[in-house]
Amino acid sequence: MDYSLQSIAHLDHTKEFEQLNQKFKRFNPFKVLKVDRFEIRHSNFLGWLLDPNENHQLGDFFVKKVLSRLVTKTENEEKITNVDVLLHLHRSFWDTQVKREVRTSTNRSIDLLLKIPSQNLIVIIENKFYAGESKGQLEDYLSYVKNEYSGYEIIPVFLTLSTDEPSYQDYFILDYKDILEIITQYVELHKDAIADNIYDFLKYYTAILQEELVEDEEAVELALNVYRMNRYAIDLLYVSQHPELHSKPRYMELSKQLEGFHNTEKELINQLYAKNKETIDYVFKKGSNLIREAFLDFVKIEEIPEEVYSAHVSSPNFILPDWSDFEEVIGNPGEGYWLGNGLIIWFNRTWNELLKINVEVGPIPFKNRYRLLTELERQGVSFQSSGKLEGKKFTKIYTNTINITDWANKQEIVNGMKTLYNDPDINSLFKHIALAIEQMEESEEIHKPQTQIPKQQREGEYPETPFERFSKFYDINANAYRFKTYQVSFVLPVFRELEEIYGNTREKWWWHDSTFTYWFDRLKDDRLKLTLELGPLQPEQRLKIIERLEELNYSITSRSKLPTAKYTRLFSDAKVIRNWEDSEEVLQAMKNLYEDPANQKLLEDISSFKYFSV
Repeated sequence: MDYSLQSIAHLDHTKEFEQLNQKFKRFNPFKVLKVDRFEIRHSNFLGWLLDPNENHQLGDFFVKKVLSRLVTKTENEEKITNVDVLLHLHRSFWDTQVKREVRTSTNRSIDLLLKIPSQNLIVIIENKFYAGESKGQLEDYLSYVKNEYSGYEIIPVFLTLSTDEPSYQDYFILDYKDILEIITQYVELHKDAIADNIYDFLKYYTAILQEELVEDEEAVELALNVYRMNRYAIDLLYVSQHPELHSKPRYMELSKQLEGFHNTEKELINQLYAKNKETIDYVFKKGSNLIREAFLDFVKIEEIPEEVYSAHVSSPNFILPDWSDFEEVIGNPGEGYWLGNGLIIWFNRTWNELLKINVEVGPIPFKNRYRLLTELERQGVSFQSSGKLEGKKFTKIYTNTINITDWANKQEIVNGMKTLYNDPDINSLFKHIALAIEQMEESEEIHKPQTQIPKQQREGEYPETPFERFSKFYDINANAYRFKTYQVSFVLPVFRELEEIYGNTREKWWWHDSTFTYWFDRLKDDRLKLTLELGPLQPEQRLKIIERLEELNYSITSRSKLPTAKYTRLFSDAKVIRNWEDSEEVLQAMKNLYEDPANQKLLEDISSFKYFSV
């Protein structure tokens, strides 16, 4: 491998690397003073903002906003019952005393301690801008403060970059996104009243937080390109300054080469790293993070269609393909929410190097949210109790994690995603979601309109016996259907008769190349789905069928009328199967779906086409 000084020289002349350098070298006094990367400096800044009597001109605005944010965060719902934070918010905080680095009896230091005598209140803040917890640290702090301030009401706060959960559950959760939003809101609302030097100071600080918290898509793309083209140079520079990586299998060869360099070469490497430290760190962390590339492999393996996923660089997300069926029941969350569906699944990398999968109910209309969450509760799905309150937009209903030992190993990440996605617990959740929506649908007798849904395949072993009974009941010949492990497709005699008028498909379609096809599908959430679809006939023949359907008042999308269109789904509906081993249940669901009045009316109208000549 080319871990050489020549590879570093090539990196230094890379256009994309220079573009990143320019982004990170914009003037900011926090960077000039090198205080942007140290927790103690951030704690000093927060201590300044939290003190109403400091010279920032915010008064007690910041301390009030921090406390109110603790109340509104979903993660803190269970803790609010223990502390009457709302009562405190209606009082004054002008007597707040802010203490820094308070030593405990075990010689540990509490980052921030706020004493508010008029409210008999103590707030302690453990600030984790980069570092993780030390064992027993949080419990030690709280124990010390309870002894030291006996009789005071105590609010312990765990502040991190990305809403990390504390090991000691008594702590309220706060993150730097909250801090960023509070400061940004104040600056925007009071710009004209803030002194210029204070305004600039706050803007420079929020710029630091934005670099850490707001994903710069352009910068990420540059980092990915730089790392892909200059991997050996980036690894050499970064690993040379991080001896904790030398023992990892991936860097053992590099570590040996570093030991063989002369002192002058080592000094040169140190100088080059120091010169571009921030850019190199960013490229290494973002460029070598293969979560997006792993996700693209994952969706291929799991046969997740392109239209239902987004390969985001840090939070790749997707929905089950057939969740699009649910929109008529649960509504639409509106623009700006993930993939525009009321439910979402996403992966992310946690601060402690775990791969996490999340499932969330989004900002659909409140009435629908409430009913969906109520039905999920009846199915045994647990979530924060305030998720059902009006005004709540996001309710996380499932999380699970798996350890990733090497985030530069794409296959390990892919395997982790597959394990999390195929875990029995999440598959049980998918079934509960389908059951909940089915209950909502049945209670209001909602009939789904005929709409076009993208073609897709499904997983799940399909039981043959129920369909064989179904086929005998409806006189479907054995040569008119085919089984796959996850589905069974079939054609009716009338579909074959229509071939004499409209011809066969213009390309290979299923196993029969006929005009229409039905198929039963076992979905990942344990629903049985029946679909009827018009296939890829010659464009003019497809259009004639579509025009006839429109004359009969069927709604067809404009996309289906294009010459390039291949598939038009005319009917689909699904039923949850509680026990796939129960042949009677599966057979009855097949009959119910097939006998659906909408399907039978459609089939009757299609049958009439054989009496028309082209």
